Amino acid sequence: MSRDAVGEETTSAPADRGDRRRMPSITEQTLVVCALIGATQMTWGTIVPALPLYVDRFGASALVLGPIIAAFGLGRALVNIPAGLVLRWWRPRPFLYIVTILLIAVTALTGLCTDSASLIAARVVAGVLGGAAITIGFAVLVTGAPPDRRGRVMATATAVQMSAGALGAFLGGAALSVLPLAGVFVVAAAPVALALLWDSVRPARLYWEASSAPTPSVPSTGPVRSDAPARPAGSLRALVAALALGSFAAFFARFGGEQGLIPVLAYDGGGLSPFTLGLALAAATLVSLAAMPVIGRIIDRGPRLGVLAPSVLAAAGTLLLFPLADGPWVYALVIVGYGLANSISSVVPSVVMSDAFPSRSSGLVVGITRTAGDAGAVVGPLAALAVYDVIGAEAAVGLIAAVVVVANAPLMILLRTRAGGGLKA
Repeated sequence: MSRDAVGEETTSAPADRGDRRRMPSITEQTLVVCALIGATQMTWGTIVPALPLYVDRFGASALVLGPIIAAFGLGRALVNIPAGLVLRWWRPRPFLYIVTILLIAVTALTGLCTDSASLIAARVVAGVLGGAAITIGFAVLVTGAPPDRRGRVMATATAVQMSAGALGAFLGGAALSVLPLAGVFVVAAAPVALALLWDSVRPARLYWEASSAPTPSVPSTGPVRSDAPARPAGSLRALVAALALGSFAAFFARFGGEQGLIPVLAYDGGGLSPFTLGLALAAATLVSLAAMPVIGRIIDRGPRLGVLAPSVLAAAGTLLLFPLADGPWVYALVIVGYGLANSISSVVPSVVMSDAFPSRSSGLVVGITRTAGDAGAVVGPLAALAVYDVIGAEAAVGLIAAVVVVANAPLMILLRTRAGGGLKA
């Protein structure tokens, strides 16, 4: 007998076939962890439509909206690496439960803020808690993904994140149409509570036990992942740097391109309206969701570089097509193509991370890569839109495409040469 992450007694293996039938499947356990990540992301996606209305209610200028949005990113950037380090000594399940319960409370109470200063403070705290929850969740996925299913696990995580982003915006808009402003924040917290309830009833035991790391003085009661081969410290540092650069590029392109430049070009020259742009983005999400199971199975057969390199080059190439798109239908097709390529390229780095790092290191590596991504989220829109304003659309999309290719090149080189010490190419 052993005790799991929240203290209840469990057996490390089911005693009989009846117990096995009652245990959640690996697929369900993967979905539970992904739901915890996705529901956490929904807490900030759902309230996006409400923030400008709060600024109006306070009688503040639109300039205040910038610090309110940035406050969340600041809190998230501050906590990514510390949260990853704490996972070396603290089991992930109670850690995640604590930060998500606090996130539920802070998010629900944010609607009671009476001025912009208190709203900014609440968003910083929510950023700290949300950033910690995402870091923990991804570290658990990276550590616990079975070696023969890593592609499918990370593809599932990508699909859930895309769905959560779309659902969050829809849920926030729907809530605003029927509830008072403060009610939107309560609605934003509800998915996290439901995900916690799911895990409490049908726990993702495979992931929680695989991620249980020993403390300096107390031996671990859960299995510690040992399939990651030993590698020279220099090779691991090079791999962490390559993964961090790739994460920076992904967020640079997402916030500078998808959420910044591409909508601007859609209205200025693409001939799209807000409604048709929304339809094109939704179509890109649906096509990407349909592709994820196939991509996951392909990666599980072995190729990492064979998926990463074509998808990175395809994403960069389709970016260059945006200024050339003639008419709304062509522009919409380019959006779908870019969204698909970008989604595929985002799966491989997480699989490589799971291949390469033992459980004791995965939390820190996730924290580092997410911090690099948050930096890209800040720099991307500032750089891309500044270049667009000063030089033009071609230069702006060229900048994003160059960042995507150049920043992913080190990881592709490591996979090609296997300089990381036995990395799967």
